Amino acid sequence: MAGFGGDRGFGRGTLQRGVTALIAVAAGAGALAGQSVEPGFTSSEWNVAPAGFVGGFERLGSGNFALFDGTAVQELSALDGSVVQTLFTPPGFVFGAFLRASPDGGKLYFGESSNHEIWEIDLATLQAQVVLTVTFPFDLAFAPTGEAYVTWSPGFFQGSHVARCDFVNGTLDDVVDSPEASGPLWFDAAGDLWTALPDFSSFPPKPDATELIRIAAADLASGIGPGAYDATQAPVIAQLDGAYALVIDDGGDVIISDANYGTLLSVDPATGAERRLGEAGGFDAFLYLAMADEAHGTFEPWQPADAGTLFAIRSDFWSYNALMAIHPARARIDTTPPTPIPPGLFDLAITGATPGGAGLLFVCDGLSSEVALRNRTWPAPLFLDLDFINLQAFPLLLDGNGEYHETFDNPGLAGVSLAAQFVTGASLSGPFFGTSEAIVVTLQ
Repeated sequence: MAGFGGDRGFGRGTLQRGVTALIAVAAGAGALAGQSVEPGFTSSEWNVAPAGFVGGFERLGSGNFALFDGTAVQELSALDGSVVQTLFTPPGFVFGAFLRASPDGGKLYFGESSNHEIWEIDLATLQAQVVLTVTFPFDLAFAPTGEAYVTWSPGFFQGSHVARCDFVNGTLDDVVDSPEASGPLWFDAAGDLWTALPDFSSFPPKPDATELIRIAAADLASGIGPGAYDATQAPVIAQLDGAYALVIDDGGDVIISDANYGTLLSVDPATGAERRLGEAGGFDAFLYLAMADEAHGTFEPWQPADAGTLFAIRSDFWSYNALMAIHPARARIDTTPPTPIPPGLFDLAITGATPGGAGLLFVCDGLSSEVALRNRTWPAPLFLDLDFINLQAFPLLLDGNGEYHETFDNPGLAGVSLAAQFVTGASLSGPFFGTSEAIVVTLQ
């Protein structure tokens, strides 16, 4: 595939001639079996809380969500964001900080910054108790080994700490010290702690003033007991405009919400390269995040929809709070009229591919199933499990919307079937990003 150049000759005329030739071969053989988000993604959204400040969001083991709506911790349906039941109502008004489920899914921890308390909610009995008192808690994360860590601050412009939590005895052990305000917490599979060092020397904070850092598991362990690890010694992975929440997808990318500038970013942990996933729009902000990883592919653009879903709370802080679900979207191949196509002219359309890019259209005279490959260089299903007899590949150039359109003539072929799938990329020499769903077109 890498050998194809950018010659315009690989466009409409080449495809027309190639498909016509393939139709002729197939006819001789008889009938055969046959946004606010960036390109490559799609989204849906529900209003999930009254106007005002929400204070915590989490995905539960059932697939439903927990959200502190400013008054109570509510369980929300994964189907439409509607309230299923109230999980906990604090005694009096509080500003919520976070919600975090325990590793076994049986408990939910709610931190608030009014009374400076962390509540433990038993999801089976809905009984709740205070397990820690800590000043201005901001976020909580569980290490792969099960220990809980909370980030907290003694006050404005007084730095922050990451502390190891003992919920049984109600005690804390500060293991990381930072001169900056508290940032979001997340552990990767290796036990390294990811957080951010925000800069509040101006408002809005200066672009690229927030540092995304990774604290190695060994460095974190060195802070247990007397002393603490200095967060400024950790390697800086990326410079961000802000970081309100972060999660790590099953491919290892770090996804960050920025409440200051209303963006969602994905950061490659190996290179620090940033990719924008979406924008909140206007003066809106992205706040809390949750991730649902799936078994088919990874959370990358132009992948199957079941490659993972990112959930984000989007808010303007005074008129609405919405739950946004973002997942990959593959390119599409469609015909007008749809199959089976009667004799006469018909249109072929490729949509949702790489804007201003290019790709390869594979066409053959049969289709059985897709081959599902899972890797970081090309995590999508690669192409059809094709009968490679009469297989042809047509390089195509896409327009600025990531589309390709062409009109063909069906001379009347009495039920000939062709299978097709499109591979979308940045150029005809790559890189290639993903595939469309395969289609079978029957020409009557």
